[in-house]
Amino acid sequence: MLPPRLALFAVALAAASALFACSPAAVRPMSAGDDPSLRLTALTALDQRVARVAQRLSEDNADLCPAVRLSAGWTLHSASQYSRELQPHARSRFGLEGDLPGVLAAPPTSAAAAAGLREGDLIVSVGDVALDRGSARAAPAFEGLAANIAALDRALADGTTRLGVRRGEELLSVSVQPQRSCGYEVQLNPSDELNARADGRRLFISTALAGFAESDDELAVILGHELAHHVLRHRTWSDIGGAGRVANESAAVSGAGSQEQQADRVGLFLAARAGYDTRIAAAFWRRFGAANWRVRYPQLRHASAESRARALEAVQVEIDARRARGEPLLP
Repeated sequence: MLPPRLALFAVALAAASALFACSPAAVRPMSAGDDPSLRLTALTALDQRVARVAQRLSEDNADLCPAVRLSAGWTLHSASQYSRELQPHARSRFGLEGDLPGVLAAPPTSAAAAAGLREGDLIVSVGDVALDRGSARAAPAFEGLAANIAALDRALADGTTRLGVRRGEELLSVSVQPQRSCGYEVQLNPSDELNARADGRRLFISTALAGFAESDDELAVILGHELAHHVLRHRTWSDIGGAGRVANESAAVSGAGSQEQQADRVGLFLAARAGYDTRIAAAFWRRFGAANWRVRYPQLRHASAESRARALEAVQVEIDARRARGEPLLP
């Protein structure tokens, strides 16, 4: 997976609808100080980690997602989306130019990686059509990158896509054979709030929460919960055809209990189906509750961290039993 998205661009999160919330200065997972180069390195590491986990979740659960698409599984970015402070470092490190999409991450099992794409590649054309480099801007903007990503999505929706790629001084022709995946973008937002949420079209996770997750398995529990809101149709989006998405009419997952209880259960199944060790889920919630008083106690629409941990232990028993019987992990 990861569906192409606008990485590292700050978007305000609605804490009331989030899975996790805390006071704004509660956690600062990146200790790079004021050095912009180190801050870029820290953000890049988190972005690539989120991309790796999200891509597996998306491709391994495509049959359960109400919206699907053909995806390269990459994460793309551009020079124009970075702040004036970070932009020169991004250009130098990644060879970025204006609005042209650069490969920030090509997870190992993605179609992008299978095609030979890697971090630092710059996509300059799709088919025989050059992508727009855009014009110089004083402030960060993502509209130009978004237009280029839309052009790539339209091409991938038709199947194997030929790209013109600049790698250093070399110009390459690369063919990408996209893979079926869930049709939801995943976005990492620079924020000190411990937040994750889903809006029907995207999954959002803050840098603070991504940094709090000590392993890919813990990150898969968080992202699996948000993806479950989409699988359960708790979140809907009218523009089903956007970004090459199509409706998957065969997807149907239901559940009992509150929406959050349903998402906890189904999310653990989604993480297990993607090969992650879901036995760590209860311990993660207890550690999270100990670090964050807002989830330690019951909140509006959310049970306490301890209650969620106990419920997830019961779900894990169900997952283990199905595996022992050789049954598919269908929530």
